[in-house]
Amino acid sequence: MIIEAERVESIKANGMAASGNEQSIIVKVPVQMLGDSSGIVAADVMTDNGAMILPAGVDITFFESNIEDLIKKMEAHGISHVLIQETQQLSDEDLEEIIENVYSAGETLISKEKASDIVKGIDTLFHSISENEISPEMINSVVNMGSDITEDILKQPSVAFSLGRVREADEYTFVHSFNVAVLAGFLASKLFFDRKDFIQKVITGGLLHDMGKAKISPAVLNKPGALDQNEFKEMKRHPVLGMMLAMNSGVRDEEILAVIGCHHEKWSGKGYPMGRRGMDIPLSARITAVADVFDALTAKRVYKNPMSSRNAISIILKDAGVHFDVSIARELLVSLGLYPPGSIVGLSDGRTGIVVSGSGKDLIRPVVMIKHLQKNDGMNAPTFIDLKTAGDLRILSYLGHAEKRELGYSL
Repeated sequence: MIIEAERVESIKANGMAASGNEQSIIVKVPVQMLGDSSGIVAADVMTDNGAMILPAGVDITFFESNIEDLIKKMEAHGISHVLIQETQQLSDEDLEEIIENVYSAGETLISKEKASDIVKGIDTLFHSISENEISPEMINSVVNMGSDITEDILKQPSVAFSLGRVREADEYTFVHSFNVAVLAGFLASKLFFDRKDFIQKVITGGLLHDMGKAKISPAVLNKPGALDQNEFKEMKRHPVLGMMLAMNSGVRDEEILAVIGCHHEKWSGKGYPMGRRGMDIPLSARITAVADVFDALTAKRVYKNPMSSRNAISIILKDAGVHFDVSIARELLVSLGLYPPGSIVGLSDGRTGIVVSGSGKDLIRPVVMIKHLQKNDGMNAPTFIDLKTAGDLRILSYLGHAEKRELGYSL
């Protein structure tokens, strides 16, 4: 028997349409077809006793890694269909207008200019290492950068759009180091807000975590594809090389050294270079490991397109307890939410916005920057709304994601 999705209704999506298409379609999808479906859950899916299975407003593809378990759970409760709203995309013009308003609204955590200066500083350090000209003064300069970032994060603890705000596509390693430092520091601040010294050490370690790569062959480091066994063996040397370089330059702090030397250790003990496991991996390194993989997954490289933040979070959660500390992986989800910064969303009142930060443990009601798409609407400045305190206003549809390449990111 062929089971087909049934079209339920068409609804007018004021201000949410893309490319001239102003109709949003809701379809009744049999649970057996959810694995092949895409779109937004249009109505809460509840059990008979009132337990929530799927909340309205969540993109069904977010659950692709465990969709079979979800289907079995719904079938066990006698649920046969789910209402799905087909997703739409914003036009390039509207997307650019929204992003520019986010940039100009002062809501970003770290300015483009400061991010660029920090990345250039890391660039200088790496080139000096490759030419054997590293000095304690250079390391001290990075420590000062870490202190500066710490102050920004504690002042306004929202990851927002700070990550990788530099365009040079050939600076992957340097931009990646900045991104990892900011995200690791952000997670550390969420977990240990009152431990400023620890947060600063995590951030400084993040800036330095890949410094050993400056001693790896460029042919291996920049290879556009999978490494062979010998190449991977060489690449695996970079944590130890980096830790030795840092120590020889006067770094003595154990947390900073742990980030550099242990950020590729895995919770299961199957990481490198020492095969440490579980709680034996220093906390600063466990935090950085999550930030490192998240940024790598969402990076645009010559040989791969960036993964959406939502899918990256899903992969990290799936590997929690194997690769990652479960509590830190969970904090990534809680901090970024089901709608990570950069998500383009349609609201229940017809307006369109872009998510600028999560809202604590309420995963489906983040902080959204609103900008009416109608021209001449009298709004000269965007409005920031915390949906957690916005009454009945909620996310009705997920319209796509402003990927890092679109935001001026280069990873």
